[in-house]
Amino acid sequence: MKEIASFTTNYSSYQIEATVFFKETGIIIDITGPYNHLGGVGIGIPYLRKNGEESANFHCFSLPSHRDGELAGTIARKIAKTTRFPTLVILGVHFPNIQKHQLNEIIKFFEEWAENIGHRLVNEISLSLNKPE
Repeated sequence: MKEIASFTTNYSSYQIEATVFFKETGIIIDITGPYNHLGGVGIGIPYLRKNGEESANFHCFSLPSHRDGELAGTIARKIAKTTRFPTLVILGVHFPNIQKHQLNEIIKFFEEWAENIGHRLVNEISLSLNKPE
């Protein structure tokens, strides 16, 4: 397993980092942020629809008393669809005192960040695969 990229962003006053590893034919992304912990995992799996359109689905798991799994799955699906590689996302962040109405904003923030990461990873993976070890 080889680290191929690291991406950092901020949400509100919190720093969030995604460390990306490439393993054989897949991507592993560890997302850390405020009050980092293991809250959930998501696996994105790319596939071709019957009409030839590229797509991806996901499976997820949240640890008891956590809700990180579905977001990890959504992130993994977006990145798998863009990169065409199976993607495993490990996620566990906690934003203290968050209000219920802020959850949609946070989800949208992570979805947009995931799309950006996916597009940037296409270049990183291409470069990484062409580098001699």
